Amino acid sequence: MKTIQDTIEEMKHKVQRAEAHSELKTAAQLQKEFAKQQASMVAVLGRQQKELRQVQQDLEELRGKRSSDGGFPWGLILVAGGAYALYRTNPSVRETVQDLLKRVNPGIEGNLTRAGDAVSGMAQGDSPRSALSTAGGELRRAGEKAVDSAEDKLK
Repeated sequence: MKTIQDTIEEMKHKVQRAEAHSELKTAAQLQKEFAKQQASMVAVLGRQQKELRQVQQDLEELRGKRSSDGGFPWGLILVAGGAYALYRTNPSVRETVQDLLKRVNPGIEGNLTRAGDAVSGMAQGDSPRSALSTAGGELRRAGEKAVDSAEDKLK
């Protein structure tokens, strides 16, 4: 006859075997689920890689078309047209452009404008010595150009 202790031990072993079996079953299910997730992820990555290749091919085709056009600069024409329209319709832009052109002008007017800019630079904190030196140089060049122009007219 079995004693209570033997029965308890037997039950204990059955429970342990059931736990081990349950753990193995759970582990197998988890592995299957993990494998499914990995397969799904691989499929998604494959599709993304395919899409990236297509985008890369499209970009290469665009580059090829762009460089093989040889080139009428339509973009530059559009920018120039927009700038011209802005110049014609906006008085402040027109004044700014004309002011910049005066500064770039290599003639007497340009020298006088740059001399005025140098003197007004002192009000903005520039060194008086360098500002006056720059203004003097510009005025000297303006004078030289005026004398050269007068000599040319006399000849």
